[in-house]
Amino acid sequence: MWGAHLERGSEPEGWSSYSISLPTLIGARNAFTNTEPAIEIRQTPNGPETHLYVTLRNYTDTGVGLRDGPTGADGAVVALGPGGELKWYRKFGPADRLNGRKASLNTAPLVLVSRAALIFGDVNGYIYSYALDTGNPAGGDGRPTVIPPEGKAPTDRLFLLKNNEQPNTGPYNFSQVSGVGVDPAFANGLMLVGVNYEDAGGTSGRLVAYRAGETYDLLWLDAPEPMKLQPGKPAAMQPRLQLEMTERTLSALCPGPLSVQWYLTDQSGQPIRPLGATPLPGDLAPQQPYPVPVTVTLTGSDPAEGQIVGVIDLPSVYALSAPHTANPRLVVARAIAEKMGLTAEKSCAGAVAEVVEREGEPGPEGGLANNVLMVPYTSQQPAQAIVDDPSVVELAVPEIVEAGRPFEVGIYLGYQNNLGRTEIRVPLRLWARPAAGGSPPAGGWQAVTIGRLPCCTLKPGTIPGLSAGTWDIIAEIDYPDDTRPENNRLIRRVEVHSSQGGQRGGAEGGAITD
Repeated sequence: MWGAHLERGSEPEGWSSYSISLPTLIGARNAFTNTEPAIEIRQTPNGPETHLYVTLRNYTDTGVGLRDGPTGADGAVVALGPGGELKWYRKFGPADRLNGRKASLNTAPLVLVSRAALIFGDVNGYIYSYALDTGNPAGGDGRPTVIPPEGKAPTDRLFLLKNNEQPNTGPYNFSQVSGVGVDPAFANGLMLVGVNYEDAGGTSGRLVAYRAGETYDLLWLDAPEPMKLQPGKPAAMQPRLQLEMTERTLSALCPGPLSVQWYLTDQSGQPIRPLGATPLPGDLAPQQPYPVPVTVTLTGSDPAEGQIVGVIDLPSVYALSAPHTANPRLVVARAIAEKMGLTAEKSCAGAVAEVVEREGEPGPEGGLANNVLMVPYTSQQPAQAIVDDPSVVELAVPEIVEAGRPFEVGIYLGYQNNLGRTEIRVPLRLWARPAAGGSPPAGGWQAVTIGRLPCCTLKPGTIPGLSAGTWDIIAEIDYPDDTRPENNRLIRRVEVHSSQGGQRGGAEGGAITD
């Protein structure tokens, strides 16, 4: 791809230095472009940025097969940010093909800024919608944008042909008259795209129009200061929200009930527990601040530091945001939606939806991110109980062993504490007794070191040859200061078989390797 300032039709000096190798950026050897990039001029606090989006009709990772078949190899889409740096790309392949026919991309892309979506089509009759920004550079994110009439679940891949139709490939290889053959365009609230097909009557085509629909913006007006909470003591706040970018009331826009979902999260935004939902009135008029009260009472199990999160119309935010969104507020909102088990369906039916991108809102998907209020909190927690807990986590023994032969066991030890210690040294004993019972052998204690690890410290042990019968293998710790002594001992049962029979013996000591 080349870009340069041209004057009087002449190329400037250093023309080749303006080139960008798109195949190299996506790990391919060769590719054909669809020529016209979609250009987005993004206003930022540091000035305007130019973002380019290009579809590759075909690509090959190996350098061969680029022209194979009537439409060539599979296609790809590439997104470039300021300075020509790669933002993300998506290579199409076998999973995207129609009855084995390659998913070659046949149109230039179209940027719908208000939906933060990139629209393009392939030779098989599919129209795709991808997010302009994503945290998934090698693959991109589908942006559910096209919504069937009266539906609530937008889709990022829509088949434009009917049951009795097949995509037309045109009269010659690499014909533009293949599948989605007219570059998508946008005018007067309609997204227009042309599709070519074959049926019993021969080859034909049609222009398909989708209403981009009515957009609105519900957003928080206030940003409350961080709160200091006391466990068990209720605390209230009443931030305001507002309806904008419309002249209709909320119920006229969206008959379905909308609400604010409140949730408690930890410092990193991971959901802890719901705090309830506040319904929004249907007669909410545009440009009218509306207070939304919420009361929070911390419990003893809540984190000492976290966030109170309020999301306006969480179902729509979840349905319209990108799965790998780069916006930190939407990351939290999506985590809450997934914790609640929501489906990706917006609240309003048909082509009416919350705006995704809005001028003046910072960051990607700003029109959705302004639905998310995050208020940090800290609490005064009661004095923390001391934890100093070495434990026998598991004792791995064989189910059956042969009489008279020593066998190996695995002793898994754990250590948890809030005293700042990284390890502890304690006495450990491994021994065996008949299932009928018996006292431990004298002594047998051995000092071992247990590290404070995410899981366990493994200590191999050996049980000497036992006589035939059923035996209990016992691993136990002796630590008088243990705050949870109940987890200091484990017993596992072993069957000792012998073809010669044998007498039951008494308790036996085992050896431990520290």
